[in-house]
Amino acid sequence: MSVQRGQDGFELGAASVNAILTLGALVVTAGISIVVTYPEVAVRPLLIALGLAAVVLPVVLYPFTYTLWFAIELLMEPPSPADVAAAAVRAEQVQMGA
Repeated sequence: MSVQRGQDGFELGAASVNAILTLGALVVTAGISIVVTYPEVAVRPLLIALGLAAVVLPVVLYPFTYTLWFAIELLMEPPSPADVAAAAVRAEQVQMGA
């Protein structure tokens, strides 16, 4: 059963939110660490830490950003009565084991 309601490009919105949150976190972290360690900025450890975060954060955040994007999409386009009726029919079929 799909929760995307047949919309093309749904994952692009979730990936965009993920990219925005990841890049935002990296920029804020880099800025804070540069300000705190100025004038002796340790560039190599900073780049290693940011590189690891750039790989790990998108993977860790994706389930949350996918859910967040789904909530945003529901706010922008609430389910119609037909969508609700179709979901009720599908839920009944799943309960019956079909």
